[in-house]
Amino acid sequence: MRLVNVFAALSGVLALFMLVIAAHVLNPAPEDAERIHLGAFIQLVAAVTGLVLAGRSGMLNAIAAAMILGGAALFSATLYALAITHDRSFIMLAPVGGTTLILGWLALAAAKPGRT
Repeated sequence: MRLVNVFAALSGVLALFMLVIAAHVLNPAPEDAERIHLGAFIQLVAAVTGLVLAGRSGMLNAIAAAMILGGAALFSATLYALAITHDRSFIMLAPVGGTTLILGWLALAAAKPGRT
């Protein structure tokens, strides 16, 4: 689960980076700032969840962690890209990321909370 720990930490770094960039560099329009804040919030929650799951054993915990982190990354990246570029080309990836995120939480509900 070391890889989950690394990806969770990097997810947290990226979310905080986007918040700092939005606050000090981009000067986004209110709707774009809201997109960045939502993406960062979702990504930070997923990062904390990934860090917690990194201490658990079991295949279902690993799958849930991967789905939560991956889904949050895809969803958030879509929001970040839309807020920064206003290009709607990749907007169809947001529901894929959101669905993956939800399915990851459902997998976590079925997983055993065992420690390593």
